Amino acid sequence: MKMRKIIIILMVFSMLILFVGCQATEKAEENSDGSVSVEKDTSTSKSQEKPVLKILVVTHSWTKDVEEIPMFQELADEVGVTIEWEQVRDGWDEKKNIILASGDLPDIFISALNDSDIASFPTLFEPMNQLIEDYAPNIQTMFEELPNTKSLATSLDGNIYGLVSVIPHRPSSFNVFSINKTWLDNLGLSQPETFDDFYNVLKAFKENDPNGNGKMDEIPFDWAPDRGLFTAMSMIGAYGNYAEDFSGDWLSAKDGQVVFLPQTEDYYNLVSYLHKLYAEGLINQEIFTQDYSQFQSRSKDPEYAKVGATMGWSIEDRFGVQWKDQYVVQLPLAAEDGISPLWPANEMRTKYLTNKAHLTTSCENKEAAMKFLDGFFSEEMSAQGYYGSLDVCVEKDGDNYIVLEPENGMGADEWKWTNALVDNGLMYVSPNLESRIIAPESITQRVELDSLYREYFPEESSILPVLKFTAEENNDLALIKNDVYNIVDTHWAKWIFEGGIDSEWSSYLDSLKRAGLEDYLSIYQNHYTEYLE
Repeated sequence: MKMRKIIIILMVFSMLILFVGCQATEKAEENSDGSVSVEKDTSTSKSQEKPVLKILVVTHSWTKDVEEIPMFQELADEVGVTIEWEQVRDGWDEKKNIILASGDLPDIFISALNDSDIASFPTLFEPMNQLIEDYAPNIQTMFEELPNTKSLATSLDGNIYGLVSVIPHRPSSFNVFSINKTWLDNLGLSQPETFDDFYNVLKAFKENDPNGNGKMDEIPFDWAPDRGLFTAMSMIGAYGNYAEDFSGDWLSAKDGQVVFLPQTEDYYNLVSYLHKLYAEGLINQEIFTQDYSQFQSRSKDPEYAKVGATMGWSIEDRFGVQWKDQYVVQLPLAAEDGISPLWPANEMRTKYLTNKAHLTTSCENKEAAMKFLDGFFSEEMSAQGYYGSLDVCVEKDGDNYIVLEPENGMGADEWKWTNALVDNGLMYVSPNLESRIIAPESITQRVELDSLYREYFPEESSILPVLKFTAEENNDLALIKNDVYNIVDTHWAKWIFEGGIDSEWSSYLDSLKRAGLEDYLSIYQNHYTEYLE
């Protein structure tokens, strides 16, 4: 009987020890009155809790769920954080101000904001200068090796609110003008050199069934929706005066002056020409209602090539592996014989990408957030950032990183946008690292296209650089910009679709003036003059 009691007592005692051990370590202290106080030590359990970071990331429509991209989870594990992702593929411009005004913010924004947003909501964003010094050795290395990255990241108040990415294998030109060489050959046509030539080619594409399917289903000319990068505005260089920048703001420079392209005579003439094409059915009739996905899918019809000429990042990007061999680069058109046309180029905008990540004041664990952001700028993460994760899209071979061939019949551009953030990501691909990333031929060919366009690049004095503004100026620019570009966008679509630019041009210029365009350009001009000096 005694033995049974002893066994029961030992079992209970063992269970108590196990229970206390699982819950916490306890400290026992004798009080002055002889009683004993027990203090639980929860430091062990607390140290095992990972900081949670909430991140909103804006991605390409092709990009898979970021939770499914291995490199992001591996980075989170390495830094010791848990990430709660919110991914936005489309409609971000409509959602952005609502989110910022609500005050219910993520800890980090990736590829979501610009200088104007920081100026409009200055209390929402954390200066990262000291955090970079304390917790971001990779970013510091980038600043030391390429000092212009620090300049691009630093606001006029001396603070760093947005991080800069340096990306690989980038041409100086952004937009590739391509045309269906098979269609030209089928119809016995040469590549056009002037606007008149182009009109005649497009008319032949529309009327003579160049894809041979017995239907008039050809789209002679198409470009991307909205005021984006791959639009017919690149053709404004046909008059030999200006080349658009790559910001989407349709600005340029000439003889030391900032130029707003939508108020120039060249713009007037270009829009008039485009209306003539549209009115005769030579431009995609849904040019102003399609979204980017529709723009891309029309040129990749699985049965027949449907698009004659278009704008885009590369030939493969626009037409996929099925139709890419039918197309060739179309050199810049001249408005008429005797003009030397220009084509937009700006390496600082294609290789160095600003405002790729912002840290909000809502973030409670800024140390963990900065360490996570800095992880993107390590060599191994940077080698994956543009092309995709190791062992899926990239293979490490000694000091080299070999970009693997795409799967599922995808082109190289579509494959990378599916598996990585690409231009929307964070990375530092130094010149040394870039030389060790072995890209597929389709990617290197895109860089080589620059050699075809190079003689059409504007002189450096005609390229508007990335300019920095004060917070007050950014706020003023944001307010004016909204009104100015509403007028520009409305008339760009209306005049190409319906015509009327000749009778409305004067009132249009007056409306831009009333919207504050002169003040807008004055701010740009002041800083551009300082830059030149």
